[in-house]
Amino acid sequence: MRIGRATLVLVLALAALTVSAPASAATPCWKTLINDWYDGRIDKAYPVRCYRDAIDNLPEDVAAYSSAHEDLTRALLSAARRSGGELEPSDLIPAGTVRSRNVPEPSDEEDTIAGGLGGGDGSGPLDILAPSNADSIPIPLLVLAGLALLLLAAAGASFLARRLQARRMGPNP
Repeated sequence: MRIGRATLVLVLALAALTVSAPASAATPCWKTLINDWYDGRIDKAYPVRCYRDAIDNLPEDVAAYSSAHEDLTRALLSAARRSGGELEPSDLIPAGTVRSRNVPEPSDEEDTIAGGLGGGDGSGPLDILAPSNADSIPIPLLVLAGLALLLLAAAGASFLARRLQARRMGPNP
């Protein structure tokens, strides 16, 4: 009876955690820009204000361990140079302006080799495991959590098996 209640409470708590945010809460453009940059290039056009907000709101780990800050700044400088002056916050920076220095241009041979296993273009079976954006939970963390749950289940099964075996044998004389 108690286990049933505990299970019900746990299921309701998990359901409450998985409820999505209201539709009125739109993702800010700077966050969309960072998620677009996540693969090393920006595929859409964004206003200048999005670039500036993205630079200001870069997560600490992204700012420290990636070239995001340099890439976004380089895109702003490149757009300013092309326009010949000061940029307005609503000016659009075209797609393809930014390509991270850390992501090399793939050659035809690399495309053929990587395409079968998940070369990042969505065609391989391993692309399902790749994070979709900067807010995704890292794969190693998911693997460790799964391993921990597996170990806890094994410990529970072992405890239950010992308990059942002790009942079958009866009390010691």
